[in-house]
This record gives sequence, C-alpha cells and structure tokens, in this order.
Amino acid sequence: MTDENLPEKKSVDVEGIASSSIFRIISVVLLCLGYYIFLSPFVEKFFIKQISSIMRARSTPQVNVLSPVYDVYADSKGYDLSLYERKNPGTVISKTKFFTIDPRVLAMNKFLTHYHSPMAGSSRTFVEEADKHGLDWRLLAAISGVESAFGNLVPRGTNNAWGWRGINGNEAGWSMFESWDSAIRHITERFARGYGTTLTPFEIEPIYCPPCGANPAHAWANGVTRFMIQLQYYLDNLERV
Repeated sequence: MTDENLPEKKSVDVEGIASSSIFRIISVVLLCLGYYIFLSPFVEKFFIKQISSIMRARSTPQVNVLSPVYDVYADSKGYDLSLYERKNPGTVISKTKFFTIDPRVLAMNKFLTHYHSPMAGSSRTFVEEADKHGLDWRLLAAISGVESAFGNLVPRGTNNAWGWRGINGNEAGWSMFESWDSAIRHITERFARGYGTTLTPFEIEPIYCPPCGANPAHAWANGVTRFMIQLQYYLDNLERV
C-alpha cells in the first residue's frame, strides 16, 4: 500500500530545511570560508598594490642635508680580532663618501634593539667614543653583552653594563653612572688607557675576568668575540637585518 501524500510531505520537508535559520548560517559560513581560502589572497594583494601605487604617486620626497661621515675604520687605529681579519689591511679608505648617518651607528642600533638593550639609544656614543680613543667600535658593546645581556641585567640605578668598578661605587662596589652615555664615555676612555687598543678579547680576558681566563673554555672571550662578529655581520648586511 502506498501513500499518495508521501512525495508532497518530502517536498515540504526539503523546503522547510532550505528556509531554516541553521541552513542559512551554514551557507554564510561556507561562503566566507570559500572567500577567505580561495579569493581573499588575490583580492587583498590587488587592493594593497593599488593603494601603494596611489600613495607613492602622491608622496613628496624629503631631502635631508648631508654631512660627511668617514667610512668604516677610516679613522680607527688598528685593532685586529684573531677570528675576524680586516680586508685589505693598510689600504686608505676614501673620505669622499657621504652618508646621512654613520653606517656603524645604524648597525649598532639594530643590533642592540634586536637584544632589547636599553642602550640602543646610545649607539652613536658607542661609535664616536671608540673612534675618539682608538678602540674597535664593537668591543665595548660586545663586552656588555657578556657582562649584563647588553644592559638588561645590571645593579639598580647604576647604568653599569660592564661590571665596572672604580668610580662612584655603590655598597657592592659597582660604579654608578648618571646615564648610559656617561658610562660609555668614561669606560671607553679608561679601557683604552688601561688595556690599550690592540688587544684581542682573549688577551683581555685574563685581566678583565681572571676566572674566565683560567678556564680552558674561555667563555668570556668567546662570548665577546661572538658578539663582535655578529655586530660586523649587521654592518655588512644593513639592508637585510
């Protein structure tokens, strides 16, 4: 026995499902997913490209007044790291190049910022003071990396990222400085006077960190050397870091 009303009931059920809220929600979700997966990357890329073109066409370039800055190592005294040989020693670097800023300052800033150093704003001071006293521009920053994670781990209120002693000492004997800049100026000058300008980290280590110098691992010297090489990499690859 058949029910003549059965096809009609099925038709009614299908229409009911199609008109239900759940069906509509599912349909909207599927459409959104389809757009996000298949169309969104192309549509967004197109609009971003068009907006960028319009912005570039309307922008007015700013022209800065350039000041002469000597190229890397132009005024630095010889300081050769055993693991990093300077290219073409003894050659004279032209002093006719112009930069808006010393590339070593840019490299130092990017490097210290990468390590979340509070001294990133003193990048120019690092470079200028090193040149002034004939030190390798990377040395003092690299030592701070080993001694205090680039100034992140220092006695409160000291601005002393080098474990330095000898001036304005606190109760524990650590030197205290008013700012990072004043610390860099003082320590660079004293460092150049006390250690000279030609020693490598491995030659400095026995005096600066006697326990490290006595340890065959030479953790201090290797750490300073590694950071100096990293800084040089930042300088050599400014456009990619």
